[in-house]
Amino acid sequence: MLPFFALLLPILLLFCGLSVDVGMLELTRLQMQSAADAAAVSAELEAERNTGNWVSIAQQEAAAHGFTNGSNNVTVSVSQLPSSGPYANRYDALQATISQQVKTYFMGSINGGYVTVSAQGVALITPCVFLTGTGTLQQYTLDGVTGDFKGATCPFDINTNVETTNLNLVPEALNVAGSSSASSIAGYEYPSPNYNAPAVTDPLSYLTAPTFSGTCNHTSYSLYNATGTTTLSPGTYCKGLNITNSSATLSPGLYVITGGGTWYNSTVTGSGVTLYFTSGGGATDGKFILSQSTVTLSAPTTASNGTLAGILIFTDRNWTHTNPQDVDVSQTTFTGDGIWYLPSTGLWVYNSSTMRGTNYFGLVADNLTASGTSIQMLNNYSSLPGGNPLRRQSPIVQ
Repeated sequence: MLPFFALLLPILLLFCGLSVDVGMLELTRLQMQSAADAAAVSAELEAERNTGNWVSIAQQEAAAHGFTNGSNNVTVSVSQLPSSGPYANRYDALQATISQQVKTYFMGSINGGYVTVSAQGVALITPCVFLTGTGTLQQYTLDGVTGDFKGATCPFDINTNVETTNLNLVPEALNVAGSSSASSIAGYEYPSPNYNAPAVTDPLSYLTAPTFSGTCNHTSYSLYNATGTTTLSPGTYCKGLNITNSSATLSPGLYVITGGGTWYNSTVTGSGVTLYFTSGGGATDGKFILSQSTVTLSAPTTASNGTLAGILIFTDRNWTHTNPQDVDVSQTTFTGDGIWYLPSTGLWVYNSSTMRGTNYFGLVADNLTASGTSIQMLNNYSSLPGGNPLRRQSPIVQ
């Protein structure tokens, strides 16, 4: 018996040793996967902020998880356009890859003492434009759009019907539900659209909409040829809020507006503002028109007094159309932080208008038409304590 045990003991020790090595390698791989996922998310957040530091930030995050690039046989690389997998060659995908030469003990007699362990994490940049329409209204048309329309950090997710002419700038990534046969695209700089993407759903459907209480603080309000600057207060404006040939400042708060409104040849400013367009008080939904005006408005950073953090414009989800686009911007310069949430109507920007976010500028709408404009979409939501309202799920996809 003893001779047999003596022969068996080395084999048992070898298998025990192999088990220890395999367990150690598996633990390292799990820790590495967690670090790669965290690094990918950090890269995605930093890319949205458009600082240009997303590689170094991701490597710092990996180091915080125990994997420092260039130390202890560790390599941490971060790249756009993953080289393989379902998100390969996607401009809106950021891939973090961690590898390490791990020293083994009992396996050393077989493999020379080191085994390479690696892990990858892929995060998708949250889109700043969601066009949720399914084809009953005009979808996504661009003609002669200039400026930084593609942005550095701004994917577009849309459902159907893409048409562009005279266009050289595009989103960071254009994800289209459906096939290329549904689209007519010309003049793209980069990249080619990603077809057959998942159908676009409303990322803000979780928001509780403001309501019309039935009480009107103002009826048929019109600021016309006013001298100086008029300060407006939050409240309910029934049958329209119209500003013509005037200067106005909107105090922080919620403005419930029925019947729409036209701001013409005016200067309008304000911060901490949410505009909610609906029907009631003897008025239908109407239209909201900005024409030949300079508008500088920003959304609230926190929700209070009926306002919604990050939401600048909100149209009733039960909107009754008068046109495919009931929010029109013409010969107007708009600047400010905020999401334009038009779930049941569209946005038409045209006639030498300029629209630019300061830190973030997002759009959720049924459809978008832009012609002869300069538009800059931005995705830096770091000023909002709750982060990006458009992100409702983890950006990690692989």
